[in-house]
Amino acid sequence: MTDFNTQQANNLSEHVSKKEAEMAEVLAKIVRDKYQWVAERKASQHLSTFQSDLLPSDRSFYDALSGDKTVFITECKKASPSKGLIRNDFDLDYIASVYNNYADAISVLTDEKYFQGSFDFLPQVRRQVKQPVLCK
Repeated sequence: MTDFNTQQANNLSEHVSKKEAEMAEVLAKIVRDKYQWVAERKASQHLSTFQSDLLPSDRSFYDALSGDKTVFITECKKASPSKGLIRNDFDLDYIASVYNNYADAISVLTDEKYFQGSFDFLPQVRRQVKQPVLCK
């Protein structure tokens, strides 16, 4: 993977706004950090152990999005790199219960560093809803 560096940011800024170039740089940093996180995770947990913890889902993301109707994927996100903390009162059970009434699928941010997420959010949301839950 090629790192997004200052020179690339400068070249990009010739074609897009400064804000867009800064956002691209932030996204590139998130990707670099995630590659590092995955490498560390691979070193500390064998793939077969990780896979044995996974269970097949009985909720089809594909089916939820298929058909001619407009669909809604709602998102459980506590924070973002650009906005910081989005919800001070991040009550995941409440959010999931509301989304259960309107969403066709629910996306859950699990990245800790940039989004204050957690993998623990996934089963918590899944218990509250009938829709497929996407780990993001």
